Amino acid sequence: MNSGVALLIGAVLLAGCWFAVDRASRKQKQAFWDTYGSYEGFSAQVDAEKIRSVRRDRGEIAAIKSVREEHPLASLVIAKRYVEDL
Repeated sequence: MNSGVALLIGAVLLAGCWFAVDRASRKQKQAFWDTYGSYEGFSAQVDAEKIRSVRRDRGEIAAIKSVREEHPLASLVIAKRYVEDL
């Protein structure tokens, strides 16, 4: 096979993967906003005392993971912001 053809096939596959990841990310963001309405709406539903306890006992990363486990629609950025705001 010609290396140019292989490169073209690789580029098409990479673009397809990027499109799929981008679409999934957009769907997750939209679902988050549809569910919570705003960051404030989200933060009002998180059990702050539980997250503080996890952060105190196991650290910030564990607290972020706990937020994401309890609220799977929350992105890593949103969960990190929430833990930092506590």
